[in-house]
Amino acid sequence: MVRLEPQTVDLERWPALAEPDGIGGQTAGEVAQALRRSTRELGLRIDYPDSTAAGEYDAPVRIVLRDPERFWARLAAAGVVGLGESFMAGEWAASDLGAALGALGPWIAGNADCAHPGERAYGREGRGNPGGGRRRGGPVAVELEDSVPGALTSLYTDETMSTSGAVFASGARTRARLDDGTEVVRLEAPSAPPRRNDLGDAQRRSADTLLTLAGVGPGARALVATPGWGELPMRAAERGAHVRAMTASTERLSALGSRFAAAGLDDEITLYLGGPAEARGTVDAVVAVDPGITAGPAGYTEVVNTADRLLTDGGRLAISAVVCAERPKPAVIELAAWESRYVSEAGPLVSWPELVAAIERSPRLRLRGRVEATAHHAETVRLWSELFAHRGRDAAALGFDAVYRRMWAFHLAALEAGLRRGWLESVQVVAIAESALPPEADHRHPRVRP
Repeated sequence: MVRLEPQTVDLERWPALAEPDGIGGQTAGEVAQALRRSTRELGLRIDYPDSTAAGEYDAPVRIVLRDPERFWARLAAAGVVGLGESFMAGEWAASDLGAALGALGPWIAGNADCAHPGERAYGREGRGNPGGGRRRGGPVAVELEDSVPGALTSLYTDETMSTSGAVFASGARTRARLDDGTEVVRLEAPSAPPRRNDLGDAQRRSADTLLTLAGVGPGARALVATPGWGELPMRAAERGAHVRAMTASTERLSALGSRFAAAGLDDEITLYLGGPAEARGTVDAVVAVDPGITAGPAGYTEVVNTADRLLTDGGRLAISAVVCAERPKPAVIELAAWESRYVSEAGPLVSWPELVAAIERSPRLRLRGRVEATAHHAETVRLWSELFAHRGRDAAALGFDAVYRRMWAFHLAALEAGLRRGWLESVQVVAIAESALPPEADHRHPRVRP
């Protein structure tokens, strides 16, 4: 059941949610009529405040409009960005928000009467700022980690506070070797829907999978380029590795130091304030999770360059990432335009070909394998959404108002929709650092063992 309650919005804090232009206008009316005509094709039901409806009664996707006039006007004026802002303003709701975005996103992105701010921001090919990063008075400062506060992260994650895709215990695994020698391991969907109390173990399993790809074991020297909130470097240290972790966030530095000390691992993990480009010496493994989360392609380039510079011959780079399967779909571009206003400025996620190209540009690194776990990541995000909804009162007590909570719910739902619709893929990749020999002289293809 979908419940809609009266909502108030602090317009001083959320000025973009003011009454949109074009209410009752011709363009908004054309959008309304077009979507009503498309409900059967989209498998969509629209319920209106006067108890009327459009679409089949048993349609798989259902949305409820509290303020239809504002909803239509926002779609006409701002497209998918308007869809997100309308949700933030409490003007519509859905029984399954991820499914609603999966249906509505492509339709809005393809409708000529809806605005397309993503197309303007990133260009028709979905990449307006190839260098990534944020300019600060000259050189580009590459930020590898998200700026989401730990208090918010704790509201939707498990005790590990991991924000990458988990790997659940069930689900078949298949292997294939491509013509270039790259080995692909695909983790099929869990055999039964995971529960919230499965999430912690699944996140530890995901961290172990990545560390195994990186060859992190007793005595290994490992650089964790994106330590997150600590689970990945702690798992590496528990394997007997000598771990270095780096973060550019003072808040994260303090939190990590406290967590490592509480776990009795502060002697095994050396923690620095800074970025991977500042690391010196040699290591056997470089590990990173979503290094493009705020920097886009520049984040991956920095990690790849660091690995090329620091890894010993035979050392490994392992990256966990959510990528676009190919060139970003229009819906992905438009959702990224909303994300750039409220969550991250990085733009559309890096595509798989871009990630491969970043590795191939390295003089020493050779891509050797990938683990695909998209279905597991989708289940992870579903559980995050459940946890976040369950902890609504805690979020309010921490100062996250109702608009912010709906904003974060929309963000999680957009990620889940992308993973379930095939717009996005969740992968772990491994590359090997070779000697100065030309690539064709080395025919080793180490087996990928997740």
